[in-house]
Amino acid sequence: MKIIYLGALLILFYTWVGYLLLLLIVNRYHKVNIDKKNIFPFVTILITIFNEEKVIKNGINKLLTMDYPPDLLEILVVSDGSTDKSVQIVEEMAGTDHRIVLFKAPRGGKSKSQNQAFPFARGDIVIFMDASAVLEKDAVKNIVRNFNDARIGCVTGQFNLIKDCTSISESHGFYWKYETLLRKLESQIGTLHTCSGAFMALRKSLFVCFEDRYGDDCIIPLDILLQGYLVVQEDEAKFYDTLQSSMEGELRSRVRTTLRNITCTLSRYSLFNPFKYHFLSISILSHKILRWLTPYFMISFFIANLFLIYQSSFYLLTFLLQLLFYSLGILGFIFERHNWRLPVASQIFNFLLANLGFLLGVWGALKGQTITAYKT
Repeated sequence: MKIIYLGALLILFYTWVGYLLLLLIVNRYHKVNIDKKNIFPFVTILITIFNEEKVIKNGINKLLTMDYPPDLLEILVVSDGSTDKSVQIVEEMAGTDHRIVLFKAPRGGKSKSQNQAFPFARGDIVIFMDASAVLEKDAVKNIVRNFNDARIGCVTGQFNLIKDCTSISESHGFYWKYETLLRKLESQIGTLHTCSGAFMALRKSLFVCFEDRYGDDCIIPLDILLQGYLVVQEDEAKFYDTLQSSMEGELRSRVRTTLRNITCTLSRYSLFNPFKYHFLSISILSHKILRWLTPYFMISFFIANLFLIYQSSFYLLTFLLQLLFYSLGILGFIFERHNWRLPVASQIFNFLLANLGFLLGVWGALKGQTITAYKT
């Protein structure tokens, strides 16, 4: 029990604190300098939609005003079996502007529709984007400039939260600040391995048709890395979007994302070879796998501590601290149910909610579950 106690504690500390410290240390001694330059290749913005009639028109109109040469920009809208007025809206817009192209796919999930539509993209650079994402005017220009460096295969933009004044989204925003910092540090040393699917660019020549059960933000960066190219984050390519604002929605999102991404990451197992991929292997293990396994280590730590409380006052103290931590989480849950806010308790509750999603997502992956099409 002492071994389980100490092992679980060390892994939890390393996953959430130690890995960040390790990245900060590595960044002091090693950085990848990207040769950025304003270049203007033909760009296709690929937007996959399912019943987005409320946002698609405004979203396309904003893209048409981007700070990028109009004759070098194509907007390829892929309908994944939409049943509302989305297709009609895009068809009307395409009739008045040749830069807008509609691709209609039967309902089969976002990934399947992306695979079907990708060969029709005319751009040398293809940008994957969500209909709900809002780009800054220079975001396309800034994300593309990274491809002046021949080593770069994929670039992700920088996510910024549109606040909706709920504790769930605010706590998720705190999580995203932490996540963005990790990605920035990994990008600077050349070990970034994940992207924001809401705004992500890649060289068309490097695209590999991927399995329908995987998400583009997870699988595309991994396939780019396997081809020997780098994935980077462009801090000046900013985009804005909302996050889940309800407990139920957040839990569903966590379970789905964890289930899809852990199976996706493990499917590219060759990247875990440290003799070939060096620190990249450590980054993937630390940033992804250990984080998804966090709830299992938390459970192990709690149970081991329970068996040790009579051996010394130290074990009793750490057990009481755990009880306090989980009690605050329960209090945060109660406050959330009544739409009240208690800062520390709410943060703890949302951390526990995220880890419940990790727990169920990993368990679903172990049982062989798959998700291809879903509603947010």
